[in-house]
Formats: sequence, structure tokens, C-alpha cells
Amino acid sequence: MRNDEWRLLDLNFSSFAAATPLVSTLLKLKSEEKIPNTLGLITFEKCGVCLYYYNDPEKEIDMEFCRQNDIEFGRRDTGGSPYWADPGTLLVYFWFNRRQVPGFPDTIAEAYRYLIGAAAQAISERFGIPAVYRPLNDMEVAGKKLAGHTVTFLGDTCRWGCGPQILKPRMELMSRTLKVPAEKFSDKEAKTVEARVTNFEELLGRAPAIEEVKQTYALAMERAMKIKFQAGNLSPEEQTLIKKERAKNFSEDWLMAMTEKRKFGGDLSAAGFARGEYGLKIPQGPLIRAIVLMDGETIRNISLTGSVHCAPVQLLEDMEAGIKGLQGREESVRGVIQNFCSRPGVQTPNCSAEHFIQVIMTAVEKAKSAAHP
Repeated sequence: MRNDEWRLLDLNFSSFAAATPLVSTLLKLKSEEKIPNTLGLITFEKCGVCLYYYNDPEKEIDMEFCRQNDIEFGRRDTGGSPYWADPGTLLVYFWFNRRQVPGFPDTIAEAYRYLIGAAAQAISERFGIPAVYRPLNDMEVAGKKLAGHTVTFLGDTCRWGCGPQILKPRMELMSRTLKVPAEKFSDKEAKTVEARVTNFEELLGRAPAIEEVKQTYALAMERAMKIKFQAGNLSPEEQTLIKKERAKNFSEDWLMAMTEKRKFGGDLSAAGFARGEYGLKIPQGPLIRAIVLMDGETIRNISLTGSVHCAPVQLLEDMEAGIKGLQGREESVRGVIQNFCSRPGVQTPNCSAEHFIQVIMTAVEKAKSAAHP
């Protein structure tokens, strides 16, 4: 395959959750240059929801409702908000060496602009709908979300993912599955999931062929990057590694890693620790949630969750480790957060050290108030 001929995969999975092992496996393989640059176009047989790295499933989805209604849920290895997908959703994933694309951005924030902008332009031209890029990671039409997106950098590899809704979604199931926090809509005109999202069928007044949308995304990337896709298949090695990854992706330890019970352990039920929680939705940026357990003036434990997009992906967990045991004073917290955010290669698109400090210190003050009402 020539350097300007990239692989195109046309795949079908039972649900978005079932596709998560593919998404993470191909990122690893591409970062090791064991596979060609690859665009994956993926459809589903049934409904599913995907949690992202820092999503707390107990706060973000109704797990019992999912189990009762055969809605699969999984967890991804990158930042973002829980994402619904059903048989009317097209999942688009792109794994490529960003150094092979002249002029490709060096930051996650600008990568969103580049990739979403290229796709929005192609959709506007093909379907006559005014799709536009909205920071940080949405494609919108007339203020409504047509698709959400993720970007992950691993070395020279970029992974871009999106899930445009082609047909009208199973809105009743979606609304029951997703427990969207009120803060999520604080910077948007719409205040409910139903009012926030749209789809190709609604915009066009007809149900477009999913194949037509697939072609549009492929052509958008070919035009933007001056490349050519060649239809291909997963290799036997890829299939074997995806199968191994599946066992981890659906384990209880992986799915529940961001819950308070998993993070705090015995501290959660121990007497004498005051709990404080605060969430902040940054305009055109992520939702950050901090939960702290205070032992007097000391931060006994802390959980940072939300929809933060960051590089490296473990950044917030490293922050937690650095904050545990500190006195609950701003200067102490500020020193740790600024140290992490200033390290080479660290990226937190549309989110600054000051946002983290604000969220953590507000949670600390709430815990102190709870301890001394």
C-alpha cells in the first residue's frame, strides 16, 4: 500500500460498546507502526452507550435500565462525555500518523477544528445542510449537535472518532439511559438531550442511505489530507488482539474504575470524613467534577471525573495522587496543579489549571461547610 493509500474498513458490531476493543487496539498498533493508516466506518445492530475515561457510570448512566433493556455499555480510553449509539448511528474512527499529514496541527484543540471542519464542509456540500464546527468537539447544525468527537494523541499517532446520527435516534431509550448533569447544558441554549441533538433524517426530511454518509466522510478526509483510501480487512493478528482486549473492556474493574466506591474504598464509609462535591461546565470546554473527603484540614481523598480531554489520558489520576494528603489550602493545591499542567506534552484543551484549582477548592470548602454546618 503506497504512503498516500490508506486502509478503509467497513465494519459492523452488535453495539458501540462492543466496538470499544477495536478502537483501543488499533490505536496501540498504529502507535507501534504495525498497521497502515486506517479509516473505520462502523454500524451497529442494537443500542449501546459508551462511557469515556473519566465518566463515573453511577452518575452518568442508568446501568440497571441498560441491563433490563439489553443496552450494552462499555468504557473508552480517552476523554469525552457518555455517547449514545443505535442502529441509526454511524461510527467513524481514523487512526493515522499525524506527521505524515503536512500542516496537521500539534494540539488536540486544533486537531478538532481541522478534522471536524473538513467533515462539516463535505456534509454541507453533499447534503445542503449548514453543518459547522463548534468548540471544543461538536459538529452542529443551527445550534443542535449532529455529532460529538474525540481526539487522542499517542506519540505521532492521532485517533479521531465521531458518531454522526443518521436516522432518528431511539430518543426514549436514550433519555432513560443517559443521566446528563445539569451543568452540562450551562453554556448551551438547549437544556435537555432531546432539545440538544439532531440527525440527518430530521434535517433532510428523509432517511438518507448510511452508505452515502460513509462516502461523504471518506471523501472529506481524502480531500483534506490529499490521500486515497483502499478497501481492506482486519488482519488475523488484529482480530486476535481485539479479542484479548474485549475481556478487559467489559470487566467490572475497568467499567467501574471512576466510581466513588472504587476510588475511595473504605474511606467512603468511614466515620469522620467530610465529603464535598462541585462540578463546573467550562464554556465551549469540558465538565470537571471534584469530590473530596476531608479529614479535618487534610484532603484525605479526591476524585476528579467529568468529560475532560487530556494528554496524557492519566493526567487527572496523577493529579489526584499529588493532592491526596495535602492541607486543603489553595496555595498547596495550586502548586500541584500548576506543576502538572506545565509539564512538556501535557494538553487540556479549553481547560486551564485555574479551572481545576477552582473546582477542587470549591469542593474543599463545601466539605468544610458540611463538617461545620
